[in-house]
Amino acid sequence: MTDRTGDAIETLEYVARSPSRVRILETLSAEGAVSRDALRTEVDVVRTTLQRNLAGLRERGLIRERDRCYELTSAGSLATSGLSTALERVDAAERLRPVLERVPATELAFDTERLVDATVVESTTANPYGPVEYHAASLADAIRARVVLPATGATPLERAREAIESGAVFELIVTESVAETLRTEPSVADPFAAIADADSVTVSVAEREISFYLGIVDDAVQIGVHDESGLPTALLESTDAGVREWAIDRFDSLAEQATAIDLEA
Repeated sequence: MTDRTGDAIETLEYVARSPSRVRILETLSAEGAVSRDALRTEVDVVRTTLQRNLAGLRERGLIRERDRCYELTSAGSLATSGLSTALERVDAAERLRPVLERVPATELAFDTERLVDATVVESTTANPYGPVEYHAASLADAIRARVVLPATGATPLERAREAIESGAVFELIVTESVAETLRTEPSVADPFAAIADADSVTVSVAEREISFYLGIVDDAVQIGVHDESGLPTALLESTDAGVREWAIDRFDSLAEQATAIDLEA
């Protein structure tokens, strides 16, 4: 590691360790030259803390004082732009982590930056079935849904029935274990039987096990994951065109190798 890289890391660590320092740089980036009093109001820290942070940023060449106001230097402007981008990416990574940590990177054949604006619904102690409820609600309003199911439940099937009765088209790919559940488990077999014979519904069984839920519900793509016991833990939803293209390709690939479900097996 070069000395220059070491200096950059030290500066990044210094700025990122303090939300106040980040706020100072962002304020100066947005507003230009700002007085000390205005900065104190904006950053909302005691005077001594503000003075100490301003001194540290000035020593590192990120800001300068002129005419009793502070402003970014050219180096500070460049660093703040990069810092803002880095913080946005780290924030997105934290939001997406409950899903992405359970999906191998090799499975997502697209730039994961496309997921920066995705909605994430987590299972919580207060609402352990939050991801399932979100998924089920989206099915109720669907016009066309293509879904790959490693697990299933009565609520999503019942909500899908509402859409199907209104003319929606559903294409389902399930694992063999899900197919067996649909045949034999009363809580899901009955609602499944109510939709299975509809002309607008096709159900097939995947050739191999499926590690995560994939849904293409109208213009949105959903990716859902579960824990080791099979309980849903998180679901993300994206309307990005590149993510949707990947999802359609993945669904079509699985569909080509799947076989029609045999309800009498």
